[in-house]
Parts: sequence; C-alpha cells; structure tokens
Amino acid sequence: MENTLKINMSLLRRAASACLVLPLLLTLAACVGGGNKTAPVQLDLGAATPALATSLPANPPVAIPAAMSAALLGETMVIWRVGDLGQPQAYSTYQWVAPPARLVTQKLVDRLSLQGAVLQQNVGGELPQLRLNLQRFEQNFSQDGSSSQAQLTLQVVLMKGTKVIDQLLIDLRVPSTTLDAQGGALALRQATDQATERVAQWLTALLRK
Repeated sequence: MENTLKINMSLLRRAASACLVLPLLLTLAACVGGGNKTAPVQLDLGAATPALATSLPANPPVAIPAAMSAALLGETMVIWRVGDLGQPQAYSTYQWVAPPARLVTQKLVDRLSLQGAVLQQNVGGELPQLRLNLQRFEQNFSQDGSSSQAQLTLQVVLMKGTKVIDQLLIDLRVPSTTLDAQGGALALRQATDQATERVAQWLTALLRK
C-alpha cells in the first residue's frame, strides 16, 4: 500500500509538471504546424532610429560589406528556442522580409549614414572597414513558458587594410512584451536599435582619435 502511494504521488508530480509546459508547447506547435496554407506574415526591423544629423559629429567615409552570420541567420526564418541550450525552431506563419544578417547590416548602414558616407565596397582598400558577424538573432523562451526575450549577439571588427584596429562584441537580451512571434520581432528590433547605436558611438570615438 505504501509503495503504491509513493508511485501515485510520483505520477501526480510528473503530470503537474507537464501541465505547466504543455500550454507553451501547444501554442508553439500551432505556430510551426505544417497545415497552414496562407503566406507567412512578413516581419522587418523598421527604419533607422530618427536622429538630427546636425547634432552628430561627421565621420570620414567607411565601408561595410555584407555581414557574415551563423547558417540559420542567412535565411528568412524567424528563430525561437526554449532555453539557451534548446534546439532552434522556426515559426511557419512568420518570416523576415530578408535574412537577419542583411537586415542588421542595412540598419547599421542607415544609422552610420547620418554621420557620413557608407560604402559597400572598399574602393582601393584605403577606407576604414567594419566587418560584421551576426552570431545570434532569436527569440528565447524561459523553461516554464512564462516569458521570452530577444537575444542578439554581434561581433564588429574595425579594419584598415589588413590591420585590425579594434573589435567590439555586443551581446544583448531584451524582454518581449508578448509570447509570440510579433512580440519577439519587436524585442529584436529594439535590440538591433541598441546594437547599432552602440556601434555608432564606438566607431565615432575610434575615428576621432
């Protein structure tokens, strides 16, 4: 009798734990299910954060080639996972208008263009050049499904010719206001704004030395 009671209590604890996780999994499964025939909703990062060009110090021309990225970020998938070690998944009903690596590059170009010319090609190899490597750009859910946050990791290297001048690693986590793809996209947009502003301030300080 005592052994039976212990087994039953163990089963109850497992069932209660499953009930906490099940709603999140069902919601996410609905987002990634293959039965929806409609076109995915297009998400983007919005325009550059407004700023008065006259209030910003002018920079010399810089070159920003297309960013490198992790393989998943070279596609238009909207990536989410549960916990830092969870397997990356993709929403089937949402996608980015362009690969995140391209969107982040364009956002940085727009921001730096407020202070001077930004070229894609380093003509003659004489311009300062920013090399970008987007390592993480996703929505991360907590294990219990009660919250999610945007995660953005970006490595920036400033080069002159073949010489590395300096480098910057940005690792941001921004809470999302809703537990869905649109909430995650909004948080990623805010994270991108913060990252591009941080790069702009860092670059301006280096170029003025």
